[in-house]
Amino acid sequence: MSLNKTAVFSFLILFAVFSSVFAIELTGEFYPAKVKDISDRAYEPALIELLDKAERSIVISMYNISLGANERNPIAFLLQDLLEARQRNVEVVMYVNTNFREIDKAPNQFVNTPFFKNLSDAGCVIHLLPSRLRLHDKLIIVDSRFIVEGSTNWSISALKVSFESDTLMDSPELAGIKLSRLKALPLIDEPKKKEPHQRLYLENLPDSISLPKAVLLNSEYFPRLLTNSDARSMDLYLLLLAHSQAAGKQGFFIDIESMALSLDMPVSWLDFGLRRQVIKSLKKLDKQYNLVRVKFYHGKDAWVEIAALPREAFPVSSKLIIDRKLSQRLKFLLMVKSLLESRGENIYSISKQDLAKRFHIHSWTIGEAFKEMEQVDQLLR
Repeated sequence: MSLNKTAVFSFLILFAVFSSVFAIELTGEFYPAKVKDISDRAYEPALIELLDKAERSIVISMYNISLGANERNPIAFLLQDLLEARQRNVEVVMYVNTNFREIDKAPNQFVNTPFFKNLSDAGCVIHLLPSRLRLHDKLIIVDSRFIVEGSTNWSISALKVSFESDTLMDSPELAGIKLSRLKALPLIDEPKKKEPHQRLYLENLPDSISLPKAVLLNSEYFPRLLTNSDARSMDLYLLLLAHSQAAGKQGFFIDIESMALSLDMPVSWLDFGLRRQVIKSLKKLDKQYNLVRVKFYHGKDAWVEIAALPREAFPVSSKLIIDRKLSQRLKFLLMVKSLLESRGENIYSISKQDLAKRFHIHSWTIGEAFKEMEQVDQLLR
């Protein structure tokens, strides 16, 4: 009986202990969430899908972003996803640690890389914590709803080698709490507000510019631009030429975003998109048409030098540059008209076939341009 009493007594004690354990209530607020495990090799594909589907915002708070020596690595691809998100007008905000235990790492090892400059140029907002503080987060928040959090840094070893524990959560309430925390972090400084770009290269244009005759008479220049329907490159060259003559310089720096707006690209486009289109046309004018020489820098500027062409030139109205309603073929024909007038010739006394032959353009294109010129002939008088 004593044994039974001892057993019963022990059972009662254990029951009391377990009851007290399970009666414990955790303090603090809980938030409803859908949760998915994306540990180890599941992390990268899950994150890529999340970044690619982002519609409004991507916020990243990361201890270590390590590109490594090879630019074609998974970290570079993740950063490329951020650039593509900016092209979709998704807001991208990054909180970056600058305090590392490793002696061989410079405090700003990430922010001094060209890729960081690309992100900044694309409009990503980069917040840096002072190097005396350590930001140890491995946190991504997408569209103020989806949260990725765990142990994974953005490094090749973490994505491809290490065992890492990570969780994907769908919880707008929790996302809001975490975003509020990030906004309260002590930062080096607030990002400077960008000054709005201006249409600088349309300001103070002279009434006319001096256009080299070779650009019309040589089939490799404007005739080729027209055949390729490359109106933007033609307009860009005219603006560059006008700026060169107004400044009295053959070579000069240009503000790429301001040049984009001067070419009537939409103000609503991101800086990255504006730069990309102008750079594309500058490269064509350099490598494909041999009308300029250009060098690009990591900053916002490009160095442009107008190619030296035969000195014979003729005046062209600056309205050809300003008026965006004029088609490329009509601009070409109006330039031909000005060239012929400088020689004492009348464009209407020359057959369309002869004009097409002299200026290396298909006769149908000349005919269509004449139809348009009849409608707007009063414009440039």
